[in-house]
Amino acid sequence: MVYQIDYMELAINEALKAKEKQEVPVGAIIVDKNGNVIAKAHNLVETRNDSTSHAEKLVIEKALKITGARYLNNYDIWVTLEPCIMCASIIKQTRIRRLYYGAEDKKSGAIDNGVRLFSNCKSKVKLEVYSGFYANKSEELMKEFFKEIR
Repeated sequence: MVYQIDYMELAINEALKAKEKQEVPVGAIIVDKNGNVIAKAHNLVETRNDSTSHAEKLVIEKALKITGARYLNNYDIWVTLEPCIMCASIIKQTRIRRLYYGAEDKKSGAIDNGVRLFSNCKSKVKLEVYSGFYANKSEELMKEFFKEIR
């Protein structure tokens, strides 16, 4: 696929914002069916003192508010790290069309690791999943972050 806008680079920019705030560097964006970025977010768990303030959840909340829609079935989400079970469930519930993610999360991921939520899903709504976009860059961001805080 060729994109005019480098969506994963935009998500990485969001992850860098999280890192600057001493947050786990995860960023996410939502793109409409015409390729327009409609929402951006990054982790704010520490800032908000809220363990549910993951980038995916925050960007989906923004997109729902912006669109006024209940579902995001004509939208794609780009995230720097494989979503956890909470975020994967939110992605499923909002019926996002496609998920693109960077690095795998072997410990907490729920797409290609862990529970593999979408592989085991019996739902009629099928999500397309694509992984590995800028995986090395996303992994390096995570390694740098955890190295710095330890």
